[in-house]
Amino acid sequence: MTDLKSLIQEALKAARVMQLATSSNNKPWVCNVHFYADENLNIYWISTPTRRHSLDIEKNPHVAMTIKVHEDKPDEPYVIGLSAKGTAERIIDEQVRNVINHYQKKLGKDKKLMSDILSGTNPHRFYQLKPTSFVLFDTKNFPDNPRQEYAIA
Repeated sequence: MTDLKSLIQEALKAARVMQLATSSNNKPWVCNVHFYADENLNIYWISTPTRRHSLDIEKNPHVAMTIKVHEDKPDEPYVIGLSAKGTAERIIDEQVRNVINHYQKKLGKDKKLMSDILSGTNPHRFYQLKPTSFVLFDTKNFPDNPRQEYAIA
């Protein structure tokens, strides 16, 4: 049997960009953000507090995300996509220090950018999505039942 959590971790490691969905006052919004995910499946990105998705998160922390992992191709005829829902918030201090080097390494971000964020001279801040569940849609590993749900305990 294929380990669903491991497949989710692999997808999160392989992808660099996710689509983040927020909503405020019944008005949905979707944007693309570069991200890093830790071993506990928490997802981190940077943004300025004035961006629409950041403002939405302040009013309504319930968010969703999706990632296209693999697109159906003639020589690789399968589809893999990953979605999650959970709550998001801006993180500070020690939480940032715990993820900043991993984020920088995964995405190849400039170390000066990271130190400027830490010092507050750059307006970007770190945000975290704590997922409550994932849906892996995977026709390669689960051809008979591609929609696999994974709840976070």
